[in-house]
Amino acid sequence: MRSMIRGIVLLGSCLTLTGCFNRLDTIAIGQEIEAEIESQSRRLSLAEVRCPTNVAKQSGAYFRCVGYLRPEGEFTINVVQQDAQGSIAWDVPSSAVILNMAKVEDTLQQDFAQAFAKRANVDCGALYRLNQPGTEFECEVVGGVVLDAEQIMTLVVKVDPDGNLNWYEVREAIAPATNVSNPTEATDSATAATPSATPTDAAPAQR
Repeated sequence: MRSMIRGIVLLGSCLTLTGCFNRLDTIAIGQEIEAEIESQSRRLSLAEVRCPTNVAKQSGAYFRCVGYLRPEGEFTINVVQQDAQGSIAWDVPSSAVILNMAKVEDTLQQDFAQAFAKRANVDCGALYRLNQPGTEFECEVVGGVVLDAEQIMTLVVKVDPDGNLNWYEVREAIAPATNVSNPTEATDSATAATPSATPTDAAPAQR
């Protein structure tokens, strides 16, 4: 998932007017990235995003910023200039401290298709979250996927002690078609449907 920042105006003092216009305001870029990550994250608090100084405006040029978490931890932010006017695109790869959930969703969808030969639209919620070994979280299978007499509505993702991701699906029995002439029987059948969980192998998320 890439984010865009359009033409940030350079602030502060410059030795020459030409030099001022030919340099990116990387302080402002860092502040914009910090605000956007926090607004799209789940319980992430950033101390700052620090970008290199004295970066010339150049279409296609690449540089890296570093995000610093509270109370500790840091992660890389890849930045590419889209044009010579200062427009940029940036991307946060998953790492030992932060998960880019758009990338996790892509991996889950690929794993799901390989495991069940069916496509699934997976939604894990917030775009960024901490990569905390030993924790788990749920992702929704939007609209569900039917397998025989069961449907999959949820994937549970577990973070192992090394920070790698594994997942399993939660299956729910599909109630049989209702009998209009006997509503009591239909109610009993629907009540009998209970969720079950079946573990499956999954490749670690992109890191």
